[in-house]
Amino acid sequence: MKLIVLAAGKGTRFYPFTKNQPKALVPLSEKKLIDWVLLPYLKSVSEIIFIINDSSGSKLKSYISSQYKNHKTSFVTQGENDEKGTLSALEKAKELLKEGELFCVCNCDDLLTENDVQNAIDEKKPGIGVSKAVMPWFYLGIITDPVNSIIKGFRRHKKTQDNEFIKDFYSNGFHILDTSIFKFNKEVASENEYGLPQTLFANLEKLELKAYLFGDWQAVNSPEDLEKAKIFISRHYGETFAKLGND
Repeated sequence: MKLIVLAAGKGTRFYPFTKNQPKALVPLSEKKLIDWVLLPYLKSVSEIIFIINDSSGSKLKSYISSQYKNHKTSFVTQGENDEKGTLSALEKAKELLKEGELFCVCNCDDLLTENDVQNAIDEKKPGIGVSKAVMPWFYLGIITDPVNSIIKGFRRHKKTQDNEFIKDFYSNGFHILDTSIFKFNKEVASENEYGLPQTLFANLEKLELKAYLFGDWQAVNSPEDLEKAKIFISRHYGETFAKLGND
């Protein structure tokens, strides 16, 4: 199965770390953020496709090169003048996929565990990774059917105070999808951006999505998350830490 990594964002919430480099290359535990993001997928995917931007994406391409830990890599650019949003970014990889092919999608800033990722990929069913977490109020909560673990939709939280965080089930950035998504009407996430989760939620009658319940997840959305990310890495990848190299 191919893995598509969404890494075309400008990382504005990570300034000044991302002033001259992509977010994926932010240093983390003596490696780069992208190394820890990719680690749980390496045993389960055959090829990695990166969606990069046309400003700093070349630096990620140079770091990853044409092969990453014996995995073939490809790079597709979401340009400054192209449609924006996660769905528009994903569409850039359409020509690298076969009709009806199952593929995996992840963000460049979500840390997951190897067991959770491998178990989900082994099922080979379209779905979304779901984790219970405390997140900012504007993140979409995920509604699931508790009997058959199917995604039923999402809920918007109401903001009652500044900087409010809410505990709920959230998408952790992991997806298994097929190419039927490219035939859906695109849903707007925000002004001039088409969103992947919004489009999926609007088309659940066309593509049933399994809720893959993951035990742990660490989003790395801002510099304040780096310390929590180091704890996550120590907890789940302590034995791997010294062995992880960019061969």
